[in-house]
Amino acid sequence: MRKDDYCEEQITYRQAKANDVAGICDIYNGHIDMGGSTFATDYWEEADLFDEIVDHPKNIWFIAENDSQIIGWSTARLYSMRHGYRLTRELAVYLKSQHTGKGYAYELVRQTEETCIDRGIHHLVSRVIAENQQSLQFHYRCGYELVGVQKEIGNLDDRWLDVAILQKLLTETVSDTVS
Repeated sequence: MRKDDYCEEQITYRQAKANDVAGICDIYNGHIDMGGSTFATDYWEEADLFDEIVDHPKNIWFIAENDSQIIGWSTARLYSMRHGYRLTRELAVYLKSQHTGKGYAYELVRQTEETCIDRGIHHLVSRVIAENQQSLQFHYRCGYELVGVQKEIGNLDDRWLDVAILQKLLTETVSDTVS
C-alpha cells in the first residue's frame, strides 16, 4: 500500500479482496449507466465477481480507496483459456467519475503491471471503445500502442461502434512458471 502523491486526498492502493466486490461492482455498474466505456448492459452481480476474485487466482485485481471507500479498480484477467495465451492478460481500469484526471488510474495500472511482471506475464491487451478518446489517450500515456481497430464490432442503442485494440509488452523472456 502507498499513499497517493498526486493529490490532497489520501488514497491507498492494494490488491482486491473478496469483501471489495460490492465497491467494484458499483463502479462498473455506474459505467454501464454512463455508457461509452463498456459494451455490457447487464449489471455485475456481487456473487459472480466474488467467484472471479476468489476462485481465479491467475487474475489480478487492484483497488484504490479513500477513507475505506473504493474509488477505482484495475484488473488483468485471463485473455484466453488456451495454453498459448497463458502469459497474456486483458487490462481494464475504472474509476468513479469524480476521481478521474488525478493520477489514480495511472497508479492502479502501474501496480497491476508490476504484479504481472512479478508473475511472468508478458503481454497486456486492452480493448477500448474507439470513440472514447479520454481512455485512448490514457492508455497511450501508460505506454500502450494501438494494434488495430475492429470496425463496427459492437452495437449499442442501435449504433455500431468500433473497438481499438491496444497492447503493451512487459517482459522479454517466456516462463512457464506463471502464478
